[in-house]
Amino acid sequence: MRSWQIFKIWGIPFKIHSYWFAILFLFAWSISNQVNLTSGDIYNTKEAWIIGFFTSFFLLSSIISHEVLHTFVSLNQGVKIKKITFYFLGAILQTDKYCQTAFGNIKIAIVRPLSCFASASILLLISNQSPSQELIAINIIARVGMLNLFLGFLNLIPISSLDGGKLLKSIIWYFSGSKNKGRIFLNKVNLSLSFLVLIFGIICLFRFNFYYGFILSSLGLFGVNSSKSESQFFKIENLLKFSKVSELKLKPLRKIEFDSNFSEFNKLIKNKQGERDKYFFVANNGRWTGFVDENILKTVTIKKWEQNFVGDFQKPINSFAHVFINDKLWKTIERLEETNEGFLLVLNSANIPLGIIDRSKIGYFIFNKLGFNLPIEIANKFNHKSQYPLGIQLPRIVNSMKQKGDL
Repeated sequence: MRSWQIFKIWGIPFKIHSYWFAILFLFAWSISNQVNLTSGDIYNTKEAWIIGFFTSFFLLSSIISHEVLHTFVSLNQGVKIKKITFYFLGAILQTDKYCQTAFGNIKIAIVRPLSCFASASILLLISNQSPSQELIAINIIARVGMLNLFLGFLNLIPISSLDGGKLLKSIIWYFSGSKNKGRIFLNKVNLSLSFLVLIFGIICLFRFNFYYGFILSSLGLFGVNSSKSESQFFKIENLLKFSKVSELKLKPLRKIEFDSNFSEFNKLIKNKQGERDKYFFVANNGRWTGFVDENILKTVTIKKWEQNFVGDFQKPINSFAHVFINDKLWKTIERLEETNEGFLLVLNSANIPLGIIDRSKIGYFIFNKLGFNLPIEIANKFNHKSQYPLGIQLPRIVNSMKQKGDL
């Protein structure tokens, strides 16, 4: 859905998503109902709606101001932000580069909770100094102050998507010197908290309130699944970072002898199963000398096929898009995405070809290491299409790792 830009600062557009308007109305309606129930003898329905709307509006304004300060600190710590989109109680940042130091990440993580507490302190101080707490403006100020206080504590909860989780992870990184230790520990904390919420939700479901029990159980289950997904994601990153091409099963090369004529070559081409099978690697006395593709048949008339030999049309092996057997998987994926056909020749240290690697081979290796054995029907389907199995976005993961400075 569409987003609207509200302003642009430091070259970064700040936008509000369409959902914000619906949530603004629902939040204003909820607050006005609360005012009617608790202070109906003081405020009429119109005044309750005024309180509800302006509380919601100024809460968003304070969140935007917190995000501006957060953005300023992030930019000073080397973060490159493309755009920021607000979804009422929070914002999503599209980031091109992350902070590369532990202490810098601590500064970035702490600025939003501190700004929430600072805003809450100022607003609550103003409301408490007022001689009358029944004024509409004072009521709004007090409510926005309390909501900022709530957001400050909410942001400090050690969950990976919140500042508290990022702060905990960065502190562990700072004192241990290992970014991964902080990440692993945070994921364990998230898993433990999710199990507690799930158990408490199940108890509420059957013994207290079904509605709140259902919500808590759903949140707990979502947290457990998210923690497990994060663990799998961490394993994938380690596989891409440390595994080598030599660990994969390569597709054998299609071989043709140097002195084979075009008629013999044409018979071999008829048996091809995919786009990559149009390439043949030329051998002469047991040595690889080059490669050819089926298009060379078009350069000679059929009448002269018997007199023309494949070896006369070969190209050098090193001109074929290739990687080396000891290259890391993340580098191989980057090289794959640079090709039009989606497969690479694998060479050893002596530049001797060993086989073909494509997206499906890398994908099956990752899934097998994670404990998932894909059925042969699925394997064959993606083999022909040269795609990563089940839509796994390995290039995006590699790009994210580079942005975070993990590669």
